[in-house]
Amino acid sequence: MSYSILAGALMAGASLIAAAAAETVPANADIDLITVTGIRPASEIAGAVDRIDADTLRRFEFADINRVLRQVPGLNIQEEDGFGLRPNIGIRGSGADRSSKIVIMEDGVPVAPAPYAAPSAYYFPTAGRMNAIEIVKGPGAVRYGPNTTAGAIQFFSTPIPEEAAGHITAFVSDTDRTTVHAYAGKRWTADSLPVHIGGLIEFYSDESDGFKKITRGETGFDITDFVTKLGFYSKPGAAAEQSLVLKYQHSEQTSDETYLGLTEADFARSPYQRYAASQLDQFQGDHDTYQATHNITFGNGIKLNTIAYRTDFARNWRKLDAFDNSALSGSGDCNSLNEILIDPQACELEFRVLAGPQGYVSPDDVLSLRHNNREYYATGIQSAIGFSFEGLGASHDLTASIRYHEDEQDRFQQQDQYRMDNGTLVLTTDNAPGTQSNRLSTAEAWSGYLEDIISFGKTEITAGIRIENVETLETRWSGADRTDATISRERSNSYTELLPSLAVLYRATPELSLFAGVHRGFAAAGVGSSEDTDPEESWIYEVGGRYTNGPASIETIYFFNDYSNLIGACTNSTGGSGCDIGDSFNAGEVDVYGLEVTASTDFAHYAQLKDISLPVTVTYTWTESELQSSFDSGFFGAVIAGDELPYVPEHQLTVSAGIEQGAWRLDAIINHVSETRNVAGGDPIPASEKIDARTLVDLSASYEVTEHISLLLKAENLFDEEYLAARRPYGLRPGKPREVFAGLRIDF
Repeated sequence: MSYSILAGALMAGASLIAAAAAETVPANADIDLITVTGIRPASEIAGAVDRIDADTLRRFEFADINRVLRQVPGLNIQEEDGFGLRPNIGIRGSGADRSSKIVIMEDGVPVAPAPYAAPSAYYFPTAGRMNAIEIVKGPGAVRYGPNTTAGAIQFFSTPIPEEAAGHITAFVSDTDRTTVHAYAGKRWTADSLPVHIGGLIEFYSDESDGFKKITRGETGFDITDFVTKLGFYSKPGAAAEQSLVLKYQHSEQTSDETYLGLTEADFARSPYQRYAASQLDQFQGDHDTYQATHNITFGNGIKLNTIAYRTDFARNWRKLDAFDNSALSGSGDCNSLNEILIDPQACELEFRVLAGPQGYVSPDDVLSLRHNNREYYATGIQSAIGFSFEGLGASHDLTASIRYHEDEQDRFQQQDQYRMDNGTLVLTTDNAPGTQSNRLSTAEAWSGYLEDIISFGKTEITAGIRIENVETLETRWSGADRTDATISRERSNSYTELLPSLAVLYRATPELSLFAGVHRGFAAAGVGSSEDTDPEESWIYEVGGRYTNGPASIETIYFFNDYSNLIGACTNSTGGSGCDIGDSFNAGEVDVYGLEVTASTDFAHYAQLKDISLPVTVTYTWTESELQSSFDSGFFGAVIAGDELPYVPEHQLTVSAGIEQGAWRLDAIINHVSETRNVAGGDPIPASEKIDARTLVDLSASYEVTEHISLLLKAENLFDEEYLAARRPYGLRPGKPREVFAGLRIDF
């Protein structure tokens, strides 16, 4: 499959639009059959679903997706760079590394660079330009794939407005950071045209000098994101209602980020420093999305959604990757970056190379910087049809969908050698592209789902099943040339999985509803995995209830994830120690269980205050994890039955509170995360493996100067807490210190 499918879909959609017509549709309605919250609100769904709407997103205008998602229970977030440039998000203990165990989508399109062949999210949608976010943890995930072991996150971009509208938000911070988000759009009607036409142009920019300090080199980033949409909408009175929206998105990122952290002592003394050996580390990425979305509702109520898409992503992350101490006289025989940073005294000579003090010159070729140069594409087409009918004493809302998808990851990497010379890296050996890693990974998949929402009386049953049929192939070459003679390894795999789901919702009273559900999760083993690596499978159970009375509501959910085989993928972002990058490893059976609570109200209602709002929302997550067997592997290390998973905190609490009166609004978010561990293990957590508990406060204030202009002020990490965010890939990594923003919002 190639661009010919996309072009064909565009032509077919255009011809349908020319032939028939309809009224404009609400935002995101053109993909309502392909999303969980497209037809009904999250509060009416039989399962764990959260939706963050545009108003909630605008309260803080966060650019960091980690800060946005802290408001949702059940998520495990491992910070890395302090800005959320490459998020590590897991759901209910699924594993957070590069968000590879959950489905990430934008407007119905999987956006991981290669969702089947290489799902690690080195590209992530720009959170600051989003209109809404949907998080699915329950049986509703049957609509999504691949990698639905624990759930899915769907982003909805800015819709084409029905009336002429525009928006500008601009921030500057006390750290020389600037953020700009602007869009303008409109729908036009004309008697001379067979359809209504709409358009949207959107721009987002985020630039910072960074908060870490290094003697030579930069530590900031520069992101630009551009979106344009062209919509065709049928006119009233046509035989069928239709819309066709064409979308193009392009983003670029340059970030001076590294995998090299700090020693314990250096982190305690100065957590925002960086070693000289990381001065050349830099990530460069370019992403494009081409999408056509067609929506038609026939006169008999049958509805059809179709999405044709293509994504392209190219990235090169040049970063310190390896250490060769063979030329260091009297060295401590420390050849890995982890060894050096864990015990810098035993690895004194090696650590000196990383620190790069003035007056010191190392031997040649002691440091290796890898050009992690990769290109990706993903392309596919999905259609979903839905209709309602009565039968067997119940009403039915039936949806069926099918998708064809293919994707590819092309690695063509090199690794160059350097010496440390008076704090400056000097190139000593320039290797040819493709000599470090030359491999091609491809995947082809057919998938589909069938879901029926059956309603009778106070009861609603949602039954669904998903099928995934996947073929993968990885070829590795021993040098820079790609010939049959240089093939060093070739692995293929194919599988077909049936993933059922069942949920029951019972509306006991107008205020109280109870629900329970079960579904099967699945994630494929890595394309380059050995033949004895099994796919990841799980059964996810949940039971809960929702109570609403006036402005007050509470939702409580108990969940149990039963992994028959949890998979760990060997990646640079996890440290890549003792394993071959790209391979996967079995962890066997794992149980993850816990409780999620969300409660909200407006206290102004009870105090009978007029013209004022005092909203408060509290979310709490309790999570326990337990590996069921003992084993030893190059990836997981030595595991004893009963050990806990890493980066799954037991307790997480977020309190969101605000006050709004007239033109003023003030909001605060308090987020607490209990201590967690860096590697699998039991209690107590050793000091060298512990991520300490931390509490962060974000504050936002706005004042409407006029109907269209607002002044903005916000502080992230208000009390400037210094905290340890992670201990991997190599060494200790800090969270972001306090950052204060002043801004302006214009709506017209």
